[in-house]
Amino acid sequence: MSSHDLAPGKTGGKEEEELLPALFWDGTEDWINEDNCADYAALQSLKYDDTTPLERAEEYKLKGNDALKYKQNKLYVRKAVQQYTLALIESFDDDVLRAVIHGNRAHAALLLGNFGKALEDAKACVKLDATNVKGLFRAAKSAYGLHKLDECAGFCDAGLRLEPTNNEFRVIIKNVKKQIEVDAKKEKRLAFARVATKEAVSTFADRKLKLGPHVMGTGEHFPEIVTHSDGKYPANVFFWVLFVYPESMQTDVIEIFHEHATIGSQADTMFGPGSPALEWDSAKSYTREKVEFYYQSNASAVYPPNVLFYKLMQKHGEEPDDGETQRPEWTAPKPDQRDQKMIKVDETKTIGEVLAKDGNVIPGHPIFYVVVRDTEFREKFLQATKTTQKAVSVAALQA
Repeated sequence: MSSHDLAPGKTGGKEEEELLPALFWDGTEDWINEDNCADYAALQSLKYDDTTPLERAEEYKLKGNDALKYKQNKLYVRKAVQQYTLALIESFDDDVLRAVIHGNRAHAALLLGNFGKALEDAKACVKLDATNVKGLFRAAKSAYGLHKLDECAGFCDAGLRLEPTNNEFRVIIKNVKKQIEVDAKKEKRLAFARVATKEAVSTFADRKLKLGPHVMGTGEHFPEIVTHSDGKYPANVFFWVLFVYPESMQTDVIEIFHEHATIGSQADTMFGPGSPALEWDSAKSYTREKVEFYYQSNASAVYPPNVLFYKLMQKHGEEPDDGETQRPEWTAPKPDQRDQKMIKVDETKTIGEVLAKDGNVIPGHPIFYVVVRDTEFREKFLQATKTTQKAVSVAALQA
């Protein structure tokens, strides 16, 4: 048996060759461990020194092609990528073959969803051989996957100059035109949203509303601003409000709470005569004259204006690479527990007035805790907060 018969991947007694571990497959990892592949190729060239670099490159290419016959299995696609990489490491002067191998590796990268590496290989392919239609097609697909629409259209035009009747390029161009229209509509919508969001941030500041990250699993529900088209009346702010019953671990949600409505009026609706009974309140303790409302001061850090703007624009579907809105570098500082106190709500005040108070930070959305006065649980609930503050203060003194 000749040394050529013992080419990589074939079995010769105990010396069965295996492919290197795949480190690069789904677009998030490194594309290839070039150093390992280079070392492997060097060993192979020494082991099979009666073959030329061109012959080894051709052999690796064929092995890659064979692996791609089973492209439904990512493992085989990954093996194909590695074989093509080994082929490209070889030193040979056939630009057409090198272009084909780059094109084949681009095809494998597309199968793995790695558009970035696919585009790199496809560009290398057409640079070496400008007439490689497959390379142009793969470059177009990769550019489209990366949303590089102008570049994609350029590859399609080049492909159509070579093959005017190629319908695959025409389909991609049609999709590019559709996507450009979609992008234009989106940008128009986002441009309007940016103006409205800047006004929203200003409105929140004017009302002394301080918004911060959520502290519960209910996420962020930012205040909604409703304006009148004729501009004759001021804007109105509505809140998504969570009421928490800490004794029973139950909750209620008011999705539309007008800024000028008082906490007391909402309490009348929730607990007044004729209001539906709370299913879990078997003792009928939560009556209008017995309930009290509290909020926790400094429940979270306050979003800086640029962070708040970014957060609000995300609600409109804008991503960091969409244009004006850039992801701000900000890490929420941990609130000092000594500043976190349970503050009793003045029920005669509007929710807007309550939320505007110093130290009242809206953690994702307003949260009010509902307890029954003159009960053992109420005392424990309020005492627990005081105990936490005292413990933190002592720890700080001892530090």
